[in-house]
Amino acid sequence: MSDPRLRPSLKLKLSLVITSLLALTVILLSVFLLRQAEKNVTAEIVKRGLTLAKQLGASAKNPLLSNDGLTLNLLVKNAMQEPGVAYVIIADHRGKVLAHSDVSLSGKALVRPATLTPLGDTLMVQTYTDADLERLIDFAVPLVFSRVRVGALYLGFSQKSIDEAMARERNGTIAISVAMVLLGIGGALGLATLLARPILRLVEGTRAIAAGDFKVSLPVTSGDEIGVLTDAFNQMAKSLREKEMIKHAFARYVAREVVEELLRDPERLVLTGERREVTVLFCDLRGFTRLAENLKPEEVVHLLNDFYELMIEATFRHEGTLDKFLGDAVMAVFGAPVHQKDHSIRAIRTALAMQAGIKELSARRLRDGKQPLAAGIGVSTGEAVAGTVGTEERMEYTVIGDSVNLAARLESAAKPTQILISSRTYESANGLVTVRSLGTVRVKGKDDAVEAYEVLGMSTA
Repeated sequence: MSDPRLRPSLKLKLSLVITSLLALTVILLSVFLLRQAEKNVTAEIVKRGLTLAKQLGASAKNPLLSNDGLTLNLLVKNAMQEPGVAYVIIADHRGKVLAHSDVSLSGKALVRPATLTPLGDTLMVQTYTDADLERLIDFAVPLVFSRVRVGALYLGFSQKSIDEAMARERNGTIAISVAMVLLGIGGALGLATLLARPILRLVEGTRAIAAGDFKVSLPVTSGDEIGVLTDAFNQMAKSLREKEMIKHAFARYVAREVVEELLRDPERLVLTGERREVTVLFCDLRGFTRLAENLKPEEVVHLLNDFYELMIEATFRHEGTLDKFLGDAVMAVFGAPVHQKDHSIRAIRTALAMQAGIKELSARRLRDGKQPLAAGIGVSTGEAVAGTVGTEERMEYTVIGDSVNLAARLESAAKPTQILISSRTYESANGLVTVRSLGTVRVKGKDDAVEAYEVLGMSTA
């Protein structure tokens, strides 16, 4: 490694090219202003589109639910009067067009450009070029009522106004830049090579960080102050990337205390897969299919949300990881991603809390003249592989192993309001739980019968 004292400093470099400072300043300022202008104009158009799309979506829900085509078409007609609006489409959850700025397409199946990503559960903003080579900004809004998708709204904005505004800005900026560059052309090329590129990379990298892209890594091309700054920037991006990875991966699945613990010590996070002892819990509503047949869709969703709320609250209260929802069932894991010595006790206490919560919810439903609820719960302790599965586009944290299968089988064998645990879970609980031995139980998927216990409560000892 060369002696740092022999490396030319930034001060020396600036001294050598000071005569070209004016030219460089003009060029950088022009580029920056053009980009800022384009960003601001685009942001303003997108902001207008988002506001209009959200307002239309909110106004369209009730007419959509009541099948009020007249009101929907009136909403579309009024929206088309806004400057820059190219099209407005309102479709139901089956993809049938209920209202369209092109009246001839109303009542037909919705056809979207193949280049656009299909609408998911959140508002989407995309750009594309139509058959007439016109660039458009597409705003897609899912219409949700009581957490049930009832339809979608699509709003298109033309980018002509952006192009026209940028053309005017560009022409004026180019004229001024050319005149100023001629005054300092002697050293402009050298200064741009030595200073502009790394600074612009840092500017773009900073904007990427501000936009939430923490995968940025800039090349360190010099050993001067700019190189040191670039290296510091890369270290900052790496640190933010690690913390953001933890937040995104687990913020919706584990308790807040677990996320905070992972942020304090990221090395405890299991991502690539690790064999460890965990306790797995399955809880499933009994008779839900038959119950749902007699309820309206909105009532089914409301019932499931009440059930999920109980499951999430009980799991997070004991610092478990909510692995997944399985229709009218949930799966929770204890002991991963953060190691817990008492993971079996936490799982049993969670099961008892779920049981008590369902009992209370059932009592409220009875008071309201509704059918009661009951659930079966299975808990199993054992070795499993804990980590993420999937691809870079879609990943899921989960645990895989025989203990997971056994917990699911015990849940299936459990009677309504019953909590069944495996012998290993009972042994791991170390006498802190009161049980009733059921002897050996035959469960699906196991050649040999397994020893099972019914949980009666926590021990008072």
